[in-house]
Amino acid sequence: MCLPKRVSGLAIQSVATAVGDILCFNFGLMFGITPAHMTLYESETRTPLNQATDPAGTAWLTGYLFLSAVLGALCSGALALRIGPKSVLLCAGLLQISGWFCIHFGYDIVHIYASRMFAGVAAGAAFVVLPIFINEIAESREKAARLTFTIELWRTLGILAGFVLGFYVHYDLVNIVGCAVSFVFSMSFPFVQESPHYYLRKKNVPCLEKSLRWYRGIRDIDDREKPEYLRELAEFKAELQCQEKNVGSTPMSHGYIIRLTFVSFLLTVCAKLSGVFVELNYAADFLGRTGYSTEVNYVVLAIAQCAGALLARLAGPHLPRKLLLCVSSLCSAAAVIALAFFKVYGQHWMLGSWVDRYLPIFLLACQLAFVSFGLYPLAAVVSSEVLPTKLHDLLYSLASAFSWLLLFGMIEAFNAVKATIAPGLVLYLWVFAGASIFVGLISLPLLPETRNRRPSAVQRELGYVDDGGVAKRCEVTNGHIATHI
Repeated sequence: MCLPKRVSGLAIQSVATAVGDILCFNFGLMFGITPAHMTLYESETRTPLNQATDPAGTAWLTGYLFLSAVLGALCSGALALRIGPKSVLLCAGLLQISGWFCIHFGYDIVHIYASRMFAGVAAGAAFVVLPIFINEIAESREKAARLTFTIELWRTLGILAGFVLGFYVHYDLVNIVGCAVSFVFSMSFPFVQESPHYYLRKKNVPCLEKSLRWYRGIRDIDDREKPEYLRELAEFKAELQCQEKNVGSTPMSHGYIIRLTFVSFLLTVCAKLSGVFVELNYAADFLGRTGYSTEVNYVVLAIAQCAGALLARLAGPHLPRKLLLCVSSLCSAAAVIALAFFKVYGQHWMLGSWVDRYLPIFLLACQLAFVSFGLYPLAAVVSSEVLPTKLHDLLYSLASAFSWLLLFGMIEAFNAVKATIAPGLVLYLWVFAGASIFVGLISLPLLPETRNRRPSAVQRELGYVDDGGVAKRCEVTNGHIATHI
């Protein structure tokens, strides 16, 4: 990528991350247009397809999106280690273009299903590999955390744009916008350098040095003598020598591995079970005739989610991880519980017609805002800060695949579970609240505080010790060289 001669390494990392975030925006766009286009596909007079589809057929649109995301998430972690995170993200971009082409040129519901499958595989891969890519290009863990928080912001902005385009813009123009967004990514991201850690794994020193210089803003020959750059390069070469000499790391105890696995699965799965996608996909069912019109309700919920993600980007990196995770989870659970009680007992409270109309959308908007403020972005941030690199890549991939599979089940079972409007919806609300409460209650005693702490200190708190007391490893941890004690 052609950049000015005098540009800082942090700016380059931010630009590379922003280009990668287009994948998250594009997924949000595809997800956001689905509720509006489901009604369009079912209409006998307005359908863009050869024939209208029944509600049972359109119900599979979101299901196929999430089911195919399972495949993308399952394979992407191992692929990122083998062919590099940049290559995986480029493949995801090509799949997104294929998805939009299927919509633009499709004339049957099968073509629309194919579009969701392409987009789902791309999304599953992007949400796993993009945090890996960010951790491998960032100078430090804190800078990696700040960049990782942008993933949630771009995803929520994409959903908001999808709702607006789906409800208020002509069908053919929406597809052109989606193709254009995919084109911008596919034309820009090839100019981004592969991460230096990928070349470390491949033992390619010249490419490693070139990638490291690019991401640290080293342009002039004189800049190559900077102490920070020389120190980081020396650490990479020391790690390479350890690999060549087959110097193994200290074996991890089974208890340590189990705890790390549980932490990763806990955060990733509960973030999906917090109800964000189910509530946004079926907002018309959760809100009924309350709030504003159906279209405005969707937009209001998306705006609330964007507000939470923006606040997370601005304040999240500066707040203690455990406190933010606990407070955001419990607050989102409180909003969902209040909505569940209102749906069951609200008619007896006599709060007035105005409160009866607008309280549900206010509570649902608060819940979405709190999830985007803490629980959802921290699932990626904390996992990358507590897990060693290779273990994180594989476990985060498996946890993401499992959470997408659970989400697919919740989406497809929704219409069957809500036999009547109140009982079924309340059951889902209690599931969302339970997932958030579970995270909030155990985050303080179980999770270590990772903000502004060295990897070795986190390892000590998690119980990873050897005869010397603390794990001493010649290994890159979460994209950064671990500090030895």
